[in-house]
Amino acid sequence: MITEREEHLKNFLTEQGAHYQEQQLNAFEGYSQPADRHAPTLSILDHKAIIESAGPDTFKFLQGQLTCDTSKLSTGQYQTGTVCTPKGRMYSQFSLLKTSDESCLMAMHEGLTETTRTNLGKYAVFFKTELQQKEELYCIGLSGSDIKSAVATVFGNVPEGNQAIQIDDNGWLLEVAGLCQRYEAWLNLDRLTKLWPELVKHFTPTNQQNWRLLDIEAVTPALTPAVVENYIPQHFNQPSLGSVSFRKGCYTGQEIVARMQNLGQLKTRCYRLTTTETVELKANTKLFNEARKAIGEVVDCVRRSDTTELLAVIRVDAAESNTVQTESGQPLTCHTLPYGIDPKAELQQ
Repeated sequence: MITEREEHLKNFLTEQGAHYQEQQLNAFEGYSQPADRHAPTLSILDHKAIIESAGPDTFKFLQGQLTCDTSKLSTGQYQTGTVCTPKGRMYSQFSLLKTSDESCLMAMHEGLTETTRTNLGKYAVFFKTELQQKEELYCIGLSGSDIKSAVATVFGNVPEGNQAIQIDDNGWLLEVAGLCQRYEAWLNLDRLTKLWPELVKHFTPTNQQNWRLLDIEAVTPALTPAVVENYIPQHFNQPSLGSVSFRKGCYTGQEIVARMQNLGQLKTRCYRLTTTETVELKANTKLFNEARKAIGEVVDCVRRSDTTELLAVIRVDAAESNTVQTESGQPLTCHTLPYGIDPKAELQQ
């Protein structure tokens, strides 16, 4: 069932030439899916939504729940992080932006917002803070190998590092990690409408597929409802991506997460895999080694015209020996991580 918020976005995008198939954005009339994922692209991130936490105790409350250290943030800075169950299993993952001394925004997969608000709400009742979804804010992604000047033309400035740029009263532009330049804009529909003509002068509009391909390329896994509570942060390489602090003190699930890091015995983590075949590999699909032993499962998968790319949490030894295949025996190529893994150094974060 499509929500009123989703209907408003769909109506606007349809006016811009968007085509939908089974309520999913497919393509824009006059624009083809970029063959080069690093071409200047405007991705509609309609799978994302934003929660606001506001009140005098906001950061005191969040510090006891999130894996990241919110005390290090100044207003206008952002940080990625996760939220875990007492058993250390992730039920939410987000980009958190500090908007004032008493408020922040958290962008995540829209399918996680209700669970996140419900679970965090059990603790929020003991603090002066309120959690609510920011229905008026929508997410778009801008990406490309050399897009800084185009971004500056559209928005008047370019964010650097973890310092965001404010757009109007409640919109924001953030830089996102990746193997090409990437930015996320959180905008209300009125501002998106006004910016659209300028945006499409510089960027090819498309659905979320290209953005997900860039996540896969950079091995920055995104938690979705399909894999909620399946993994601890280390399975998603979150300490290596700066989303976990081991020096901030206690938070829900901290004992499990810290113990795994200190013992250094993690045998599975997230990798990028590809094949020149087009195959259907949904989240949680089992993967195997040459001996037909299950060694992990798919987290996300994107099919292109002649290839399939995926992120999967698999055994490290299978990744290093590059002996991963599907249940039908289709071999998958496992790629080297584009960043280092150093559990001891990460303990100092």
